[in-house]
Amino acid sequence: MVAVDAPSQALVIGVSKYRYVASLPATRDAQGMRDVLASPDYCAYPPERVKLLEDDAATRDNILAALDAVCDAASAAGSRTFLYFSGHGGQGLDGSSYILPVDARKGDYPTTALSARDLSRRLDRCSGDVTVVLDSCYAAGMAGGETAAGGAAGAAGSTDLASFGDGLRYEIQSKGRVVFAASRADGFSYGSLDAPYGIFTGYLLDGLRGQASTDGLGVTVQQLFAYVSKCVRSSSGGMQQPVFIAHVEEFYSLTRYPRRPPLAVVFDKDVFISYDRADPALRTWVARDFQPCLERAGRSIWAYDQLGYDQLAVQDAITRSKYVVVLLTGSYLRNRLEEFNATMAILQAINTRTPRFIPILREDCDVPLAIAAFVGLDLRDQNQMGFGDEMDRLIARLKKEPHER
Repeated sequence: MVAVDAPSQALVIGVSKYRYVASLPATRDAQGMRDVLASPDYCAYPPERVKLLEDDAATRDNILAALDAVCDAASAAGSRTFLYFSGHGGQGLDGSSYILPVDARKGDYPTTALSARDLSRRLDRCSGDVTVVLDSCYAAGMAGGETAAGGAAGAAGSTDLASFGDGLRYEIQSKGRVVFAASRADGFSYGSLDAPYGIFTGYLLDGLRGQASTDGLGVTVQQLFAYVSKCVRSSSGGMQQPVFIAHVEEFYSLTRYPRRPPLAVVFDKDVFISYDRADPALRTWVARDFQPCLERAGRSIWAYDQLGYDQLAVQDAITRSKYVVVLLTGSYLRNRLEEFNATMAILQAINTRTPRFIPILREDCDVPLAIAAFVGLDLRDQNQMGFGDEMDRLIARLKKEPHER
């Protein structure tokens, strides 16, 4: 839940009628975002601290001046800052990504458009949580980590916020940085023929108004992206792929007034098992040794095959399973979807204030700090002698209710 006295400031930019490049279909994207941010029923930013720049007002100079003012106001540790842009995105001759203000000129983006470096130098000054939403073509290129046409992203092609290169770069010590990009670095952001908003922004607004909440405790950045990504991919037939990049210690809330439902936790299954199913040796071990041991102990297990690879279906399984067991391997942690699933499990455990997330070390690997704090069981091959004891400990935990110690 957002603190009532949290210093809050936002800059909302919307451009459709360009002076020197092709115009876009007019939408109410920027006005809609401004209204939701300033609404006391949703994000509750003070209306006077939500700056809106549209079309002719959204020049490069005006945007930079407004961004400077927003960042100057975000000096307190508990600040929350929101930057939204709807308009053209473009690639410069040097391969860099830009968002285009109303006076941008093609071929002269370094001096007439806004690069990721322009934004990052200012946003790096902000304390507290910083949320950046880019609804444009090639949006993920602004966030670093990938470039158009499959080009390399830095030396290692990393999408981690700590290695953004020339993208929206945040130093490793900066926490609470989240980027929502409407499209991949080589992708497009689509409008809607029968709605006042573009596809991405329309679902973003629905999510902030409560559609993204899965627990009645408000809308977190993770819940919002899960909802928006699902809806955008479905509505565009997979043509538009949103991107989410976060460097946070916890998934902070974007809405101020959560609606808490009556507390009634009903679990359909005892266990949901998350692991790298692309690893044939691990699949065999789970099917032959791990899962039968749990079933012999009378534990019911959520059948993964009925979920496919749908993130929201997996999230539903996590919510409705008493415990989430994660088998940690190097390939699992390299797989974005699986790590996302693990993070959702952590969040669910936090939101319900119960220790429902049980990560198990299956092989030596670099475990993120946010997950390492939960690891208590060792089922690595070199620990075969301790397999029985570790499984007994796991089963004893699974037989208890989550709130029991």
